[in-house]
Amino acid sequence: MIRKKQTVRLFPKDISGDIFKDRQEVTINWRAGQLVLDEPAFNGGKDIGPDPFTTVLAGLAGCTLTTLRMYIKKKGWDITDIHCSVNMHQQTEPFKTSIFRTLSFGQPVTDEQKERLLWIAVNCPVARLLQGEINIDTRLSDDPTVPAGTGSYPPYI
Repeated sequence: MIRKKQTVRLFPKDISGDIFKDRQEVTINWRAGQLVLDEPAFNGGKDIGPDPFTTVLAGLAGCTLTTLRMYIKKKGWDITDIHCSVNMHQQTEPFKTSIFRTLSFGQPVTDEQKERLLWIAVNCPVARLLQGEINIDTRLSDDPTVPAGTGSYPPYI
């Protein structure tokens, strides 16, 4: 049987953001509330929230840890504490970004478990998203209530 490729919208409601005059902080609206993003002081912000790069890396760390937790629970392994560190390096010419991630466990882990946990981490959904092909379709609209990916400008799309 041949499976048809499916394209689905990940969120029923768009994640949206707003920024206002003379401010660097951005209010992000998501399904359960709001989150404030800001730039560090050296970039003109007040550092009252994570910057956009931090949120990308936080998403990777969070997804890695929750995916590992689900797998460990499913396997019934006695691994209670997991630590994930992430950082990134950007090269300007040619433009290239490298993300580094290290995992450690608060309990002894066998080599077999390490091998499987590493595979699970490498294949967590956010890691797959970041390593896959990403296209960003940006449109302009006079109406802030239109769904993401729609708008009246550019007219040729």
